Amino acid sequence: MNKFSDMEYIRPDMNVLGSYMQNLLEDFEEAETTVEQIKIIDKMNEARGHIETMMTLSSVRHSIDTMDKFYDEENKFFDENSPKFQDLEHKFYFALNNSKFKKELKGHYGDHLFNLIEVKLKTFDPAVMEDLKEENLLVSEYVKLTSSAQIEYKGEKYNLSQMTPFLESKNRAERKEAYEIYMNFFKENEGKFDEIYDKLVKIRDKIAKKLGFKNFIQLAYYRLERTDYNADDVKNFREQVLKDLVPLATGLREKQRKRLELSELKYYDEKINFKTGKCYPKRNIRMDNG
Repeated sequence: MNKFSDMEYIRPDMNVLGSYMQNLLEDFEEAETTVEQIKIIDKMNEARGHIETMMTLSSVRHSIDTMDKFYDEENKFFDENSPKFQDLEHKFYFALNNSKFKKELKGHYGDHLFNLIEVKLKTFDPAVMEDLKEENLLVSEYVKLTSSAQIEYKGEKYNLSQMTPFLESKNRAERKEAYEIYMNFFKENEGKFDEIYDKLVKIRDKIAKKLGFKNFIQLAYYRLERTDYNADDVKNFREQVLKDLVPLATGLREKQRKRLELSELKYYDEKINFKTGKCYPKRNIRMDNG
């Protein structure tokens, strides 16, 4: 298997792929047998897989280093063009859902695929394409902001994830100090985070209402492909957590406090379960006893 770093990234030509996928959709609707439609679905999934792979490669590499100019441009490309891909997928789902061989396709792929399709069809309409672009840009702005952290600590500079060893230190004073410095980044950028959040709430509410929802809540469940439970079920689950799990968790925290020999458990103690500190995996350990 190739290493992630060796995987080749090539910006997909959305015009070429768009035309190809549109032709496949036309062939799908004109197909005379289930077998023909399945072959076309395979081709469509191959094209979709290529786009999604390139999109994921770009996204991950951009998140690793948001200052990389190449992948910053690629990220902007997908922010602008991923709604076009969603439009093609929406047409694909519509065609599948309205296939004259739907019963046979269900027999081949299973009912759950069509449950997912039913949900997916509710999450998109060409009328929200520009709004989706705006949402993408705001998400990218958030990623850039969090990735921009350069926290000065003990004479060195660290990003947010690099602060983790200090946040989980066996030394309580160091944990407390590290957490305060870590959280100071969010305090200093509170205005920027609030602005992004405010804009995201508004654009997502706008998208939801254009799609016929009362607010973003139900749309969010559909985006997450929740086909077998809804917000009411989650509300019931939260109530059960409060009733049954919170007391249990409180008891576990008390045991943790006693193990750590603390008079009071603070937020910066929560990740430490034993005075010896956290367990970390050792590298190059052979698992075959050889």
